[in-house]
Amino acid sequence: MTRFSAISLAVAALVLTATSCASGDDTSTSAADGCKEALGDSGVDWVESHTDVAGSGELDRGGVDLEEARAQHYKQVESVGSDASHWSSELCTMTAFDAGKKKELKVEFGPSSLPFDFQVKGAEDGTVTPVNSDVKLHQVEDLGVVQYGVYVKCKIPGTSPDQETETPLAGVMADTLTSGTSARDHMKYLLHAARAMADALDCQNKPTIPAEPPAAVQ
Repeated sequence: MTRFSAISLAVAALVLTATSCASGDDTSTSAADGCKEALGDSGVDWVESHTDVAGSGELDRGGVDLEEARAQHYKQVESVGSDASHWSSELCTMTAFDAGKKKELKVEFGPSSLPFDFQVKGAEDGTVTPVNSDVKLHQVEDLGVVQYGVYVKCKIPGTSPDQETETPLAGVMADTLTSGTSARDHMKYLLHAARAMADALDCQNKPTIPAEPPAAVQ
């Protein structure tokens, strides 16, 4: 589980640790549900076909499934307060080693520590791209790694009236594993994961999450 700063998305998440289910077996049989549920078959194929690892290095996959992510998210929303820690639940981690160096693609979701209408102050804070009234995208470089983020207004049953804007659903994808891929590719599959997570959470406001990012994302 990775903690994010406010600048690098401050993706909120869960008090419980998300347990990775990665193994060293063939990826066709060892995949945890999280990756397939989050990225879909085409997303998993996209990562595998662009994995930048010399030779035939093994690609391990792990993550919590949507049912567990939902339970963790609800627990975190219930405990959120001004002094609460915000953590993210790992839906998918795909990892390989290249010449002893770890490379991975990770997708995490949780309640955000930033409100939906947060503003960036400068180039170092990244770029925000509005999608619609329910969804916005955020891209920023942190320690040399691009973080692709999505924020979704998602009203959780039993929460405060302004919860979906004060504590929206937030997701982030960080990738040092693939090569020859664009920001648009990353955002496309991050949006896929956001739709899957929003469906699992039963967002009362029924946010509209498109299959493709806006044309501004290239």
